[in-house]
Amino acid sequence: MTSTRFWTRSAVVLSLAGAAMLSLALPAGAQSTTPTTPPSTMKSATPSTPATTAPARKGDDDAAEFAKLDKNHDGALDKAEAMMEPRLLTKFSDADTNKDGKIDQKEYLDFYKNNPRTK
Repeated sequence: MTSTRFWTRSAVVLSLAGAAMLSLALPAGAQSTTPTTPPSTMKSATPSTPATTAPARKGDDDAAEFAKLDKNHDGALDKAEAMMEPRLLTKFSDADTNKDGKIDQKEYLDFYKNNPRTK
C-alpha cells in the first residue's frame, strides 16, 4: 500500500511540474521574429533564382506610421492621435503648417523629412 501511494504521489508531482514548465515555455514559444505569410501569397524561390525585394524607402515607413497613428481613418491626425508620437505632439504647431488644428499626411511626411528621427 505504501509503494502504491508513493508512485501515485510521484506521478502527480511530476505531472504538475511538467505542466508548470510547459506554461512557462508557452509565452517564449509564442514570440516570433519572422513575419508569417499566408501560403497563397508566398512565392517559391528556387536556389538558382534569388528572390529580389526592393528595400523600403523612408517615406514608405513614415506613411505606414501615419496610417497607424490615424485611428479614426479620416486622413488627418488631431492632438489626441498625435499623443502616441511625443515628438510630434510637442511640435504639433510646427507640423500643422496650414493651422487647421490637424496634421494631414503631407504635413506629417514633410515634418519628418525636415526633422528626421534618430533610431
